[in-house]
Amino acid sequence: MRATDLFDNYIFGTTSDGEKTEFENRLKSDPEFALAFDKHKTILEGINQHEQRTHLKQILATIHQQEFGKDAKIRSLKEETFIKKHGKTFAVAASVAVFAVLGTVTVLSTGGYLLKQQSNAITDLKRDVTELKYSQDAIIEGIKDATRKPLKKYAPANIEGTGFALNNKGYFITSWHMVNNADSVFVTNTILDRASAKLVASNAALDIAIYKIDNIESIKNISFPFSFKNTGSEIGDKIFTLGYPRRDVVYGEGSVSALSGFNNDTTMYQISIPVNPGNSGGPLMDEQGNIVGVIRGKQSSAEGTGFAIKSNFIKQTINNLENDSLKKDLALSGKKSSLKGLKRSEQIKKMEPFVFNVMVYKK
Repeated sequence: MRATDLFDNYIFGTTSDGEKTEFENRLKSDPEFALAFDKHKTILEGINQHEQRTHLKQILATIHQQEFGKDAKIRSLKEETFIKKHGKTFAVAASVAVFAVLGTVTVLSTGGYLLKQQSNAITDLKRDVTELKYSQDAIIEGIKDATRKPLKKYAPANIEGTGFALNNKGYFITSWHMVNNADSVFVTNTILDRASAKLVASNAALDIAIYKIDNIESIKNISFPFSFKNTGSEIGDKIFTLGYPRRDVVYGEGSVSALSGFNNDTTMYQISIPVNPGNSGGPLMDEQGNIVGVIRGKQSSAEGTGFAIKSNFIKQTINNLENDSLKKDLALSGKKSSLKGLKRSEQIKKMEPFVFNVMVYKK
């Protein structure tokens, strides 16, 4: 887990008692860690204070305009009379506004930056990236072990998420909602240096996009581990996923909780995995290492409730391609998964080279 995530968990009270004690002991024993934590808190406090001031100014400006007109000067005679007459009511309203702002900031603050409030019943899991977050990560990286290979500096992507390979020819699948209207897309992972990718096929209705990586030297000779499950999953089947809700790959596990998704959509499974922004496009696997779906989103009103497009619709998308050459290149292997029978940690090691952090750039 990155230091920024540890900081957020501690600040927002999501750590266990044991983790909290361990964190506080590290603050006392590790000066560099403590310095980074102080900087992180300062950034969050700055965001919160700015949002509070901006929101309160907007409220006051609206009240002023409604009472005195758009072009009225501050503290006009009319306003002085109004304040004397309604001062207590105005003060109460302003206080309520401040508390409302504070409550909103507390609820929406997470992961080191403010998330946009979601009105959708199903929330897309793309991870928005901001300059502030990028700069914050650079601070943390700068205090780490000097012997570690330095990270190359690139402009931060507008959106980040996950994708996974369909074969070792460089083709991978991700979520259409994430790459829609992209100017350029790059991928990276534990062994693949930053590489550009080009869109070759898509199905917006199923939220599926298929890309091809330009440079696959680091993965083309590695045994491809995935196979696609030929039959549907059942309620209660154990499942797991890998994804990039942050810079390092993250593992999650759960089970199939329903055979249809949001609004009884039969193209999706409902899953009980705590998926987060950045998990969009990640693989959903059964215990034997077979692909059973691709992560789509989560229900905004219910924690731990996610959705995944079923794997047979990936096959359907490929089979419906008009380009025969591309269809042949994308033909899914009928071989059994090389992950079958391995313990989970070994499965993950074989999977990691073929699960990508997808970086999307838009104008």
